[in-house]
Amino acid sequence: MSTSLRDIPGASRRPGRRTPGTWPDGPRPVLFDPREGLGGRRTRWPFGGGGGRGTRRSPVDVALVVGGLLILLVVLRGAWSATRVHVEVTGLARDDAVTFAEASKLDVRIRIGPDKRVAMSTLLLDGRPLTKAERLEDGYHWKATGPLTAGVHRLELEVPRPVLAPSRFVWTVLVDPQPPRITAPSELPEHRLDQRVRIAGKVDTDAELTANGRPVELDDEGRFTLSYRHPPAGPILLVAEDRAGYVVKREIFVPVQRPLTRAVHMTAISWNERDLRAPILELIDQGKINAVELDLKDEDGEIGYDSRVPLARQIGAAKGYYDLRSAVKVLHAKGVRVIGRVVVYRDPILARRAWERGDRDWVVQKPDGTPQGAYGGFTNMAAPEVRRYNLDLAAEAANLGVDEILWDYIRRPEGDLSQMVFPGMPSTDDAVQRGVVELLSRGHALLRAKGVYQGASLFGVAAARPTTVGQNVPDIARHVDYIAPMVYPALWVPGEYRVDDPPRMPFAIVVRSLEDFQARSKGTAVRLVPWLQDFSLGGIAYGDLEIAEQIRAADELGIKDWILWSPRVVYHAGRVEPIPDDDR
Repeated sequence: MSTSLRDIPGASRRPGRRTPGTWPDGPRPVLFDPREGLGGRRTRWPFGGGGGRGTRRSPVDVALVVGGLLILLVVLRGAWSATRVHVEVTGLARDDAVTFAEASKLDVRIRIGPDKRVAMSTLLLDGRPLTKAERLEDGYHWKATGPLTAGVHRLELEVPRPVLAPSRFVWTVLVDPQPPRITAPSELPEHRLDQRVRIAGKVDTDAELTANGRPVELDDEGRFTLSYRHPPAGPILLVAEDRAGYVVKREIFVPVQRPLTRAVHMTAISWNERDLRAPILELIDQGKINAVELDLKDEDGEIGYDSRVPLARQIGAAKGYYDLRSAVKVLHAKGVRVIGRVVVYRDPILARRAWERGDRDWVVQKPDGTPQGAYGGFTNMAAPEVRRYNLDLAAEAANLGVDEILWDYIRRPEGDLSQMVFPGMPSTDDAVQRGVVELLSRGHALLRAKGVYQGASLFGVAAARPTTVGQNVPDIARHVDYIAPMVYPALWVPGEYRVDDPPRMPFAIVVRSLEDFQARSKGTAVRLVPWLQDFSLGGIAYGDLEIAEQIRAADELGIKDWILWSPRVVYHAGRVEPIPDDDR
């Protein structure tokens, strides 16, 4: 008799598939349901999850389980209490580093709990019992009687425990005998303003290094490389600090290439005066000068060109005596550079207008709250708005093609500092000097990014007496490309730098004053571009000979750069030699 697939119980119409819950020969047997007892009844699980929906829990079962857990907790707590060791330490970190001096003053206190374990404990230093440590009722007291040897030392406390292995507590101490060493070039070659800078060096491997506050990546041997898109403004300050707390600082200066500068001063009005401009252009054609210093903002607070800086226009300072872009174009076409002079804090226009409109904290004041009044109005170096105004003018001039910005009157007024009030800043020499450097630091970064040089005109006495007007030569030298000392012989009093009669002894006074500026700025890579006198004062006439003597004095010290100052813009260059072709 034939049998079809459908006649087989549990068979599917498709080969290989079975109906769930069935076997070929009948229903699939259930061997054991964990939700039921052996007798087939459902078991009541005390914590649910096993009894199914509607299962009732037995209070007796719950009580038995909870009681068992409590007993287990009591046993575990007793075992933990019997074996635990608590240690508290003062005077030493887990992984410490100290100097020689600190190692000789170590004062370590170790407290052990419970107290009964102290008697069984052992304190070791570098694997040997520390016999000099005083055993107390609750621990140890160890006070070093002398410096430890250089290297890593291991302080170890061993406390026995019943049943379990002894507890061990370890502290390591690195005794560092010397500060970290930074190896880097002491002198770097001159770089163009647009040239990349790469500085390679090395520091001890146990130290961390920063450059101007930013972490420096070190390889396994402490080597590092600093890379900059252009020479950084100001010094690169390297700071290395090791685990012992030693801190070592080092400054690196990147000198910049700057063309030889032989220049003359021109006021804003003189540029548009043909009789004054023509002789200057003739000096250029004769090859005697290769740069022109042109006033941007002068001692009266007037801005000679048609500035678009909003504050300049609001206060009526932008006079528009000449077109700056056009002047730059003319001078560049003749192959000479343009130095834009900005008189900073001597600013009668800004001081007067700020006072009138209520911005009185922009103005240097007297103790009675009235304007200080020097030169018709001196602005406050502590006022951010004053600083921003001058920086905006410098940025505008740089964008119009000026090659350098030379700051002037970046100082306080002469006189008794106690009779001056700088709102927002103490009236102290240190505060004033920091205020001067603050603008130069900001200006340096601003102009360096634009590929423009920055210089600062300084009082001739600033090298010998920096507090006279708040110009600290070493600090300023760190934030400029060149310093322009005003060493006019007529302004020195008899006896300065041991020169009996400075106005009649131009060579001697210029040599000795510039020597002092060289000494004060040594190591900063800054250049000196002295202002030289081309004017008569006090009945002493200055002409070709006196100008030549000052130039010779600078040359005697290896200083080839200079700027001639004549308030009338009339120059005596009869003895000035043409610039060699290689230096133009």
